[in-house]
Formats: sequence, C-alpha cells, structure tokens
Amino acid sequence: MKHVNIFVIFLWLLAAAVASESASAQRRVTPVKSLEPGTAPAPEKPAGPDLSHIVHMHDAQGNVVLVDTVTGLEVPDTTGMLLPAPPKMEYPLLYTMTFGVNAWDGLMRAFGQNYGLTDVMAEINFHNRYLVSATVGAGIADLSPTDKNFTFKAPLSPYFKIGADYNFLYNSNPDYKLMFGVRYGLSPFRWSLEDVRVPDSYWQDPTVYSLPTTSHTTGWIEVSLGIRVRIVSQLSLGWRIIYQSVLHDSSSPHGLPMYIPGFGKRGNPLSAAFTISWTIPFPSKDKKDDPAATSPALPDAPERDLSTETSPSEITEND
Repeated sequence: MKHVNIFVIFLWLLAAAVASESASAQRRVTPVKSLEPGTAPAPEKPAGPDLSHIVHMHDAQGNVVLVDTVTGLEVPDTTGMLLPAPPKMEYPLLYTMTFGVNAWDGLMRAFGQNYGLTDVMAEINFHNRYLVSATVGAGIADLSPTDKNFTFKAPLSPYFKIGADYNFLYNSNPDYKLMFGVRYGLSPFRWSLEDVRVPDSYWQDPTVYSLPTTSHTTGWIEVSLGIRVRIVSQLSLGWRIIYQSVLHDSSSPHGLPMYIPGFGKRGNPLSAAFTISWTIPFPSKDKKDDPAATSPALPDAPERDLSTETSPSEITEND
C-alpha cells in the first residue's frame, strides 16, 4: 500500500510539471500589434537581390556585366546567378575572311545608267556575328539631264567605305546570313559642267560656255539590310538595300555636284549592291571542328608475353 501511495504522488508531480511548462510556453507567445484603422500592412521584402537599379549587357564571350545606376559601379556576374547568360558563340573569334566585288553599277550601266563603275571589298568575320569590312571603288559620270541646260562630267575618281554588318543568324548555318550594316563613305573627286547654254533674247542664239574643273570631297553614311547565300564551294552571292545620306561637303564656288562616286546621284536616298564574294576560312584550333578529335579513342591493346603462353602442341602432348 505504501508503494502505491508513492507511485500516485509521483504521477501527480509529473502532471503538475507538464501543466506548468505548457502555461509558460503560452505566456512566451509574442503578441501581434494590431494595425490602426485606415493603414495598410507593410509590403513584404522580396526574396533575393534587388535588381530594380541594375542594368546589364553581354559581351561576345558571354560574360555578364552588371551596372548599378545608383552608384555607377560595374560588377561582373561571374556566378551567373543574377542574370541568365546569353547564347554561347558557336563559331570561333576569327572565323572567315571574304573578298568580293560589287556588280550592281555594272549591271545598271548595261540597262542605260550613265554613271557609276564598281568596287571591291575585304571583310573579316568574327564569331559569324560581326562582319567588319573595308571597300575601295571607282566611279565615273557623264550626265545630260533632259530638263537641264548643261552636261555634268566626273572623270574616273576613287571612293572608300568602312563599316560593319551584324549577322542575325550568327549561331545558325553559316551558308546563310541576314545582315544589318552601317558604313561611312568618302570620295575625293573632280567634276565640271560643259555645254552650259544660256539663252540670248537679242541674238536668238544661246551662249555656250563651260565651268572649269572643280575638286570636291563628300562624306556620307549608309544603313543597309541584306542577305548572303553560299552558292557552291566558297562562292556566295549577296544583295543589299541601302539608305544613304550626305554628311558633309567641301565648299565650292560653283555649287554642289549632282553626282558623287560611290554614292550616286545627289538627292537619291536609296541605292543597292549586288556582291559576288569568295570566302576563306581561318585555321581553326577548336577540337570540336576536328573530326579526329570527336571520334572516340580506342584503348591500346595490352602487350602479349609470348614466352608464358602455351602452344597447342604442348597442350596435346600433356594430354
């Protein structure tokens, strides 16, 4: 009976301890402050880094550069956790070199155009994405407008262009290119007006004279959209539609020339180009371009020690 009383007392003390601990836990609950009438709850802070003041750009190698517009600091995102990386360049940095000739003016002269000649270009292709080019050409003109009283002549004169194209299909089949380009053109040339006829009201016969040859320099800008398609081997054909505008002219006492080598007729904002080109690939150091590098290597066969092997005749004798 004594042991039963001790056991009952022990259970009573244990129940009291549990009840006291539960009441203490309830007293430790942090109270929630109620909102005042007419106020909205504070917005929750978004998880992750704050990108509201961050702008970014990608270089050709796929690196991400973050710029804080508040502090002006540039931080490279080496982890790639903040912003996704751009597509990887599928082609090497120095990919191809291309040489071409523009046959547009030659074709137009066959249809009666009386100005223009031709030009040649050299181009370096970076990543099959950026195509930097330089152009050298020559132009000539002999124009007698029907609504004018003179003949405009420009002897054979050079012109130069430098610029670049952006290939939108840079990670696709390199046989096909869709390009947006910008070029700056410059031409130092000479021009003259001949057979200038001025009517004479008294003698009824027009007075004919010529203006002396004038040296002139004109610079212009071109914006183009074009395509290029490989036809056979390394031979390609390309077409470009060009919007052009004169940037600067040298001064002249006789006004501005009506024709500019490499540009065409002044006041004509549209032009075109038809290019026949030949492409030469740069030697590639990328193993993925080497068929031998992509073939699985077979393990070398272990050398056989013939001295320890048993010939078939010895097996027969032992049997």
